[in-house]
Amino acid sequence: MTSKTLLQPSYLQKRYDYSCKTIESLRQAMCSPLAPLAGRAPLAVVSVGSYGRCEVSPVSDIDFFIVHDSSLPAERLDDILRQVGDLVRPISHPGESDEAKFGREALALYSDLSEHIGWKCEDNTALTRRMLMLLEGRPLFGHGAFARWQHDLLCRYVPDDHGSGLARFLLNDLIRYYRTLMANFEEKRAEGKAWGVRNIKLQFSRKLLFAGGIVAIAEVHGLPAPSKIMRLQQLLALTPLQRLAMLGHSNPYSVGLFEDYAVFLELISSVENRLHLDRLTPGQAMADPVYRELRVRGQAFSLKLEHWLRSQYPGHPILHAVFF
Repeated sequence: MTSKTLLQPSYLQKRYDYSCKTIESLRQAMCSPLAPLAGRAPLAVVSVGSYGRCEVSPVSDIDFFIVHDSSLPAERLDDILRQVGDLVRPISHPGESDEAKFGREALALYSDLSEHIGWKCEDNTALTRRMLMLLEGRPLFGHGAFARWQHDLLCRYVPDDHGSGLARFLLNDLIRYYRTLMANFEEKRAEGKAWGVRNIKLQFSRKLLFAGGIVAIAEVHGLPAPSKIMRLQQLLALTPLQRLAMLGHSNPYSVGLFEDYAVFLELISSVENRLHLDRLTPGQAMADPVYRELRVRGQAFSLKLEHWLRSQYPGHPILHAVFF
């Protein structure tokens, strides 16, 4: 997991380097216990969130799911779940979702992610996991299975007869996923769950993920289907930050964009700040200096993202397609 593009400010590169070491340590720890359990069956432990985007700090939580093809018996999958749980619990934040996080809900049958894309019968969990596999997922185990499944998903979004236009099917799912994030936030807020950190993440990391997907789709416009898929895989192997840094090295909005994101990551990596933000109610938030600084930065970050995209792709059909 390397990139020739160094991230600036240096804090972003520091986080990336720390992430690579942490993820590699997890990969090595998982290999010995999981390899004999999985055997030759396709199976991938996929990290997402800060581990997927390589933005890990010492206080980061870990989110993951396990993709399989149903060829392993239920008892073997349970053994794999227990092994993965034993390895990641020490770096996981205890919470009310632990039962789902470490239980059978962590298992994802690949056919559920791939066979009903966009259908009415598809639930938000399948959409979310499919998008995360493409946009930010990092395999902790099962690199080969992960790569094959990612390629298969892209082939479903960009079939052989697709032509050289925009990958609108993929763009549609990206937009659908982003809207799901908004709805999920409102649901959690209505349930009275911790609010502050979720709100701030919506303004930074969730928007970055969305923009990173838009950029990948824009970059492959004009290519025939096979070349489109190959280039998408290359771009999606990079983190969202690396994608924007590599493609936008001469974009006048890149420096300010990354500076805002670095401030967000640094502030959100403080345990004190996270606990403080999560204790706030929406009514208290704007009077709080920590929240207010992040909120103002978030608004500036959002505006700079828009300017970055317009500067990067003047007259490009992606700008119209995002809205219509």
